[in-house]
Amino acid sequence: MNSRRLPKTLLFLSLLFITFSTSLTYADGLSDLQSALKSFKQSSAFRAQVNASLKSGNTDDKENPVKEGHTQFTLEKSQTGLQISYPNEILKAVAEETELRKQNPQAPTPATDAINRFKYSEFSILFDPVRDFEDDLRKAKLVKEEQVTFKNQAARLLHMKIPLEKLSEGERKDLKKYNADIQIWINEQGIPLASRSIGKGSGRFALVISFEFHFEVDKTYLVNGDRLLVTHLTSTSGSSGGGMNNNETINASLALLN
Repeated sequence: MNSRRLPKTLLFLSLLFITFSTSLTYADGLSDLQSALKSFKQSSAFRAQVNASLKSGNTDDKENPVKEGHTQFTLEKSQTGLQISYPNEILKAVAEETELRKQNPQAPTPATDAINRFKYSEFSILFDPVRDFEDDLRKAKLVKEEQVTFKNQAARLLHMKIPLEKLSEGERKDLKKYNADIQIWINEQGIPLASRSIGKGSGRFALVISFEFHFEVDKTYLVNGDRLLVTHLTSTSGSSGGGMNNNETINASLALLN
């Protein structure tokens, strides 16, 4: 072999190895996350307190620009099912608001609004986030992976994107543009520590009414037995179209009880 060509050959092989290793690292982060999600059977019993606050409104509605509310309840999951318990002060507030509305249809009802908005389909993500993870991963494309720290511990940060064409036919209906960026912090075993989803889109409804929307959702996670839980959730979203301009912020926390 020509010794003068050896350094260039070694350089080429080194670059090839680095590229291949980097690709493996990216694939490992995603596969570790997928393996970790499969390990969560979501069957462990738990008892937790949930606090949730809501702020929403139509900025173009001068009579009722903003609605604010707060609710609190206890979740107890066992082999027999799920029990939801509201404290007496929340039930009393709802009863008072109901009576007040009979006298004044425009009276604010913060406790009632929060309970009606933060219903089962909304708060179930706190104790069963795996299904949403799996749904996102089916649509998302991995962009890159970083070695980072999260709350003073080593972590990996996965960057992903969900383009319009990856949405289901039902989700794409009426949409013309859509893009979502997803960040997922995982530990060395692939277990989710936190996530952030930021997206926006636009479209036209019934070929006449154009609309736009945006959202940002942040979550942090905790492992309890074989269950992955969301301990904190912050969701901000907005939409405009048809003369409406709606914005909403939801903050929720879940704390395990003994």
